[in-house]
Amino acid sequence: MDYKVKVRYLRIGRRKVARLLPFVKGEYVNHAISNLATMPQMSSVVLRKAIKSGIANAIFQSRNINPDTLWVKTAFVDKAPTLKRIRAASRGSADPILKRLSHITIILSDDKKPEKKKLKAKSAKTEEAPKAAEV
Repeated sequence: MDYKVKVRYLRIGRRKVARLLPFVKGEYVNHAISNLATMPQMSSVVLRKAIKSGIANAIFQSRNINPDTLWVKTAFVDKAPTLKRIRAASRGSADPILKRLSHITIILSDDKKPEKKKLKAKSAKTEEAPKAAEV
């Protein structure tokens, strides 16, 4: 079963949050939380809280679930409305200040986690190039 977590109107830009999502996607929740705990970015704190909230939601919805079996199936971040402010500039003009917001969505699953496919190395048979025809 899937459990969805949404953090809306987060006062951190979308790109700053998206930088940390590859460290979370496809990982078990305990491993994802420990990955985020070592990162200095402010968005790692928000992602950790969101994952912990998802664990609590999963336990609340189905009482017999083991949190160790939960893994992050999908995680993505979307743009939210931008707050527009102005700053006084020279000669009586104003410069815009854009305060960007974001929405985070994380989907946790307790289904069996698919194994990562291993890439096979291609056999490198070096064939000689055909010889140029002699004239």
